[in-house]
Amino acid sequence: ADQQELSGRQALLADALKTLNERERHILVERRLKDNPTTLEDLSQVYDISRERVRQIEVRAFEKVQKSMKAQVAARQAEVAARLAP
Repeated sequence: ADQQELSGRQALLADALKTLNERERHILVERRLKDNPTTLEDLSQVYDISRERVRQIEVRAFEKVQKSMKAQVAARQAEVAARLAP
C-alpha cells in the first residue's frame, strides 16, 4: 500500500510539473527537488535575472504545483464518490 501511495504521489507531482513552463520547472526542480539545491545566485546567472526574481519564480511555480495537485486530488475524490453513489 505504501508503494502504491508513493507511486500515486509521484504521478501527481509529474502531472503538476507539466503545468509549468520550462523556466519555472527548471528553477523549481533545481531549488526544491534536488538533494543539493542550486543557489539563487547560480540560477540568476543561468537566466541573467536577479536572485530575487529567481526566488519569485520559484515561489510562484511552487504555488502552481500545489494548486494543480490539490485540484487533481479533488477530481479523483469526486470520481470515486460518483462511482460509489447509487
